[in-house]
Amino acid sequence: MLGAGCSLFACSNFLTFLSSLPVLTAAAILQYCSNTRCSSYLEAPMWVLGIFLLLVSLAGMTGSCCGVTFMLWLYQWLLFLLILVLFCFIALMLIAMGESGSKSGRRWDLLQRIVAEEGNWIAIRSCLSESKICSDPAVSRGNSAVLLPIKNGCCKPPSQCGFVKNGSTWTIPKSGLASKHQDCLTWSIKPNRLCYYCKSCKAGFVGRLKNDWGKLTTFGICLVCFLIINFIIGCLAVRRSHAVSLFQTTRRD
Repeated sequence: MLGAGCSLFACSNFLTFLSSLPVLTAAAILQYCSNTRCSSYLEAPMWVLGIFLLLVSLAGMTGSCCGVTFMLWLYQWLLFLLILVLFCFIALMLIAMGESGSKSGRRWDLLQRIVAEEGNWIAIRSCLSESKICSDPAVSRGNSAVLLPIKNGCCKPPSQCGFVKNGSTWTIPKSGLASKHQDCLTWSIKPNRLCYYCKSCKAGFVGRLKNDWGKLTTFGICLVCFLIINFIIGCLAVRRSHAVSLFQTTRRD
């Protein structure tokens, strides 16, 4: 590649390479440092995105260092495709997280439907039970703010039921339950059941999803803005290199 656009394109490649590092780091943290495996749905997309960014940057580096024009154009087109896919993904997440009628109380309807689907909820419920979120002190202490919606919904009976805490267990008062709500009747003192079968547990997990999706959307918006700037730098580099090449060809003629 000619020197006129080489520095710009090298900068573009380096920025793409740098953008892959925090994505891969986040994927590794999710896989190895997560308090519960019940949110593993985020791991695969993060790994795929990070590896894709890394491969795209390597394609650009190969093209710029070896003077392979095809690899340079491939780099630009792959970057454009990635921006387009991320933009569509973020738009879908914003729609899912947006108010589909804020005054009608339909916020998070899509997330609730996904979680409430019988096959999904059986797997989630089993994962929550096996992860010992409610009984393992080490898990309870880690990231308590993140796990709080799940712990409140799955690990103890709803407050309106009127259960009384006796040491580490919840008991029914002599006067009986304060409410006949389904969750009050579903609650069990068995460690593998507790309120995992309650609607409040589903609501708690949806609250956790809301937190995760919100963070992922914010990260995605920042990444898209970064990649757009990077894409523009790459386009300017290719255009400038083409212009210089054309000028030198005309000058020789």
